[in-house]
Amino acid sequence: MGILDDKVAVVTGAGRGIGRAEAMCLAAEGAAVIVNDLGCGLGDNVADKEAAEVVVTQIRESGGTAIIDNSDVSSWKEASALVERSFDEFGRLDILVNNAGNLRDRTIAKLTSGEWDEVISVHLRGHAAMLHHAARRWRIASKSGVPVSASVVNTASEVGLFGNPGQVAYAAAKGGIIAMTLTA
Repeated sequence: MGILDDKVAVVTGAGRGIGRAEAMCLAAEGAAVIVNDLGCGLGDNVADKEAAEVVVTQIRESGGTAIIDNSDVSSWKEASALVERSFDEFGRLDILVNNAGNLRDRTIAKLTSGEWDEVISVHLRGHAAMLHHAARRWRIASKSGVPVSASVVNTASEVGLFGNPGQVAYAAAKGGIIAMTLTA
């Protein structure tokens, strides 16, 4: 029995790293977890669709409930579908953890427009899209008289406050996430 029994969580970027740890912890406390990971690999961005599958398998083997989702959260449409999937599969969404991200380590002089777009898209639009669709669903429920007690974690970084020489796009995205979180 855990403190999150009967709760449902979506964790984006949950195939490895911080997202994986968050998904495992939520599941260990009893939450059903939708493990979202697009499947982008490390290094040369080689696809690794198995990362989310491994996390789901580990959660299930530990007695938890989890399903895989490979939606691209930087797509407004796919983010909406992911939020709706939580309601379709489990009837609710209680916890949203926006963790999906990437890094293109480049100084401003070497950064390409494509690399800028990739980082800003996943971090900033991905967080905004998921937050928008979840908040919209929670607002509808609340206005119809259904009590809503939901939590959101938006993953930022001190780089968004203090910068880092080789991470101009990452710093801009994380700073944007901080501002969006404070405002939302």
